[in-house]
Amino acid sequence: MEFVGFKNYEVLFRDLARGLSGAYYFLAPFYTGLRNILLYTAIVVPTQTILAIVLAAFANQRIKGVQFYKVSYFLPAVTCPVIIALIFVWLFMKNGFINYMIQLFIPGFAPDWINDRNYLLYAIALVAIWGTSGHFMVSFLAAMQAIPRDVYEAAMLDGAGPIRRFIYITLPLLKPMIVYVVVMGLIGALQMFDLAWVMAGRSGGPGGAGYTMALDIYNEAFINLRPGVAAAKSIFLFALIFSITFIFQKKFKVMPR
Repeated sequence: MEFVGFKNYEVLFRDLARGLSGAYYFLAPFYTGLRNILLYTAIVVPTQTILAIVLAAFANQRIKGVQFYKVSYFLPAVTCPVIIALIFVWLFMKNGFINYMIQLFIPGFAPDWINDRNYLLYAIALVAIWGTSGHFMVSFLAAMQAIPRDVYEAAMLDGAGPIRRFIYITLPLLKPMIVYVVVMGLIGALQMFDLAWVMAGRSGGPGGAGYTMALDIYNEAFINLRPGVAAAKSIFLFALIFSITFIFQKKFKVMPR
């Protein structure tokens, strides 16, 4: 081992500077991973949170067969992400099932999801949303069932319908759980590795469209054999995740101390 001071961080910030100047992704891989993962996070976290709330609201109803729906929603959460990714690689083929269903509504529209840089990241995001919404649905369902029924009964006596009860009672009382789910979603999304590895490959797919920070850290450590640079990039990723979590905790003041 050789102490090199801040040279590993110089490599990191040189990478970011190249990316900001418009260099190709293979000259600025960490910047490409950072840009992609921020876009991925912006797509996945709000969508999975909203979808989880909607699924929990349906699962909280007293309807016939509700247990079957609960199991169906949660099933992706207990399935190996690598297996899910492999299945969706097949589904996302140009002549695959997903394009077949799309063409029923939009004739002639059949993107090559995995091999087109304009669609690859969105395909990965769709798989992540499908795989994680059921997990967070359980959290929201538990929070909904903890809300006292007296509150809903009082609102019903005042003439509030189901939509108004959901907007003015359920959502405000779910605020602590919403913040928790968003924070956990951010942490998971910013560290995403497995889906990108399977669906995009080590290089991140065409044009580096599926390249992520975690994928770049892996490549630095085990492919380029530069563990010092990988450690520096890991510290940057940790600082990013910690900062976002800290901001949410201070802003909403509902996370445990």
